Amino acid sequence: MKLEIESTVSHDDAVIFSDLDNNIVMMNVENGEYYDFDEIASYIWRKLDEPIIIKQLCADLCDAFTVDAATCQADTLEFLDDLLGRKLIVTH
Repeated sequence: MKLEIESTVSHDDAVIFSDLDNNIVMMNVENGEYYDFDEIASYIWRKLDEPIIIKQLCADLCDAFTVDAATCQADTLEFLDDLLGRKLIVTH
């Protein structure tokens, strides 16, 4: 399933994660993979605590970081599609 700008997503409750020096580190307990997110990826992950429409997430990102809307949407959808494929997030 490919995500769209109107899709609603949140992180999967089965994923173990922690804030370490303002960045998110996590482990997917299903496959044992470890992830270390940079500042922007960590910001996105924090926003996924509750279900959020990707369009709103992109608006929040544009407010928080210097990025144009088209680039933000493309990059965010690509990142979230990757997380979905790794079973780190879920759709609603």
